[in-house]
Amino acid sequence: MAPGAVSGGTSRMRLAWRAVRATLANGRILRRWMTLVTELRSRDMVRDIPGEYLRAIRPYVNRQTTFSARVAHLVDHMDWVETAFHPAAFTQIASGEPLVIAELTPPRGYQWMHLAIKQAPSQSPEGELLLTLTLRRSPELQANSQPIDAAVLAFSRFRIDGTPCFVIGGVRGQRDPTQRVSPMEIAHSLQGWKAPVLLVRVAQELARYWGLSLVGLDPAAHRLHDWSYRFNKRYRDAGEKIFASYRALWDHFDARNGPKGWVVLPIDADEKLAATDLSPERRARQGRRADFWIRTRNALRNEMRKLLERPVREPRLDRVTQALTPSGNMPLDEFDAPPKDHQDSEDSFFTSRVLDTGPGNLDVDD
Repeated sequence: MAPGAVSGGTSRMRLAWRAVRATLANGRILRRWMTLVTELRSRDMVRDIPGEYLRAIRPYVNRQTTFSARVAHLVDHMDWVETAFHPAAFTQIASGEPLVIAELTPPRGYQWMHLAIKQAPSQSPEGELLLTLTLRRSPELQANSQPIDAAVLAFSRFRIDGTPCFVIGGVRGQRDPTQRVSPMEIAHSLQGWKAPVLLVRVAQELARYWGLSLVGLDPAAHRLHDWSYRFNKRYRDAGEKIFASYRALWDHFDARNGPKGWVVLPIDADEKLAATDLSPERRARQGRRADFWIRTRNALRNEMRKLLERPVREPRLDRVTQALTPSGNMPLDEFDAPPKDHQDSEDSFFTSRVLDTGPGNLDVDD
């Protein structure tokens, strides 16, 4: 990173200019956010007040988000997050510790592999919470090894056109240049699943449990596609790479266009695992993938009941936008229904179109 850049992909000069504009043009909105931050600090929900100020000042990953909208999203998310977890689980999240929601079988030579939710760093432009697929090497092979994030999905919860949404702002693969896991090891442990695809599947389960619509960033609305970034070749190349990887991922899930800057993902899993017209080897592989997902889904649902709060039923207002409503207006009780047998599902094998390095936090310089 160049000396003139700061975390989150924004230069110091650009960040200072945004702070001046926010203070002069949106002082009342900024004071509202800082008042909330001060209250949260008194309850030990926030520890870094300057970082929370910069969280509001930094540009959001969706370049069409105004400063006032960004603050509204942050307030909406913070109002929700305390009610989304059981008290002990929320305390763990607020303390900065990851909350494990599913234990998975690790590759050979690794101590553990799990799915977890944790707070995003304040400089993250993509979301306030992270859903991670994390591994740790066995101490017999590497002493004092550090956890490795094989894939990360950044998300927030806020309203879009009046509808509560689980908003995916970023999906990426491995970023650490030294602490890395072989993609072959991950694919073998996940029975052929691409890690970013698995994380979106888990996001579907979380959105269903919390009664939210599932929305992802339209890659055309990524802030690297703003005209001010197009003069720099590094920015242009990064923007094109991000666009291609997002488009491949959203196309896999048959996402449709939503409100400006967003795509709407189906709330139900794209289970297309009936491979009767394929070769015996392909059918066997599909069967293994289906069995892996069913086991993972059942483990997720068991842990979610222990750790997460479900929403209270509320009367539906006619004025609320219908476009983002989860498919079929799924009743909350449907989540507790017995899982469908994988023979009734149909999930086609996803070819390697999603980049393993995928879109992520943009530590790029001006």
